[in-house]
Amino acid sequence: MPSTPAKQEDSNPQRAACALPLEQIKLNIGDTLQLQFQSDAEHSRCVVTLIGYFAGQGVIVSTPILDGSVMMIREGQIFVVRLFSGKTAYAFTAITNRVSHMPYPHLHLSYPKEVRGLVVRGSARARANIDCHAIVEGGSGFACVARDISTGGALIAVNNQIGEVGGKISLKMRVKVSDTEHMLILNCVIRSVNNSQSSDAGAPTVLYGLSFENPNSQDTLVISALLYQNLDNDAD
Repeated sequence: MPSTPAKQEDSNPQRAACALPLEQIKLNIGDTLQLQFQSDAEHSRCVVTLIGYFAGQGVIVSTPILDGSVMMIREGQIFVVRLFSGKTAYAFTAITNRVSHMPYPHLHLSYPKEVRGLVVRGSARARANIDCHAIVEGGSGFACVARDISTGGALIAVNNQIGEVGGKISLKMRVKVSDTEHMLILNCVIRSVNNSQSSDAGAPTVLYGLSFENPNSQDTLVISALLYQNLDNDAD
């Protein structure tokens, strides 16, 4: 188990923060982006597709879809745009300059002066206290708490022995990012097992270090947003 100072250094996502021009990020047409509404009436996040961009001029994305219908977006509406490229999560603020429906629904967003980046290494973790439900091989379920989380894995505390190193579990958790709740269901592999004395007179807690197996892009964006919330002066 790593010493306390080393763990604190790795668990501080701010050490991996950076700012750079959008054109330096290796984006591809068809990449998934996330738009976060910035208004009192709307706090939802939605997924859109990158259609293209012109350096210094603008970014073009598909219009978000809600319940099968194209969302009503107004010109002048402000978003925080989030994306994930390689091992880095990025965010920038953009204004909707134009809403177009021809030949298909799409948005012209303002081009950012700079993009805030966060390198989400496997060791970059956000401290957490998230109630979870772990389902082990065979179907048994156990209540647990995520003590920390990263895009690569999590540390959970359980009052039961639920598996050995190399075992697989499904981890279900509800997380809140800004004012929006997200349900994550993550396939995991147990990488470490350690006993930790309970703070009360109850049974000792077992700490399980988990790695996530192929999380989808939406789950990665949500977890990355949790890491962003630990940054000072986030893009929003």
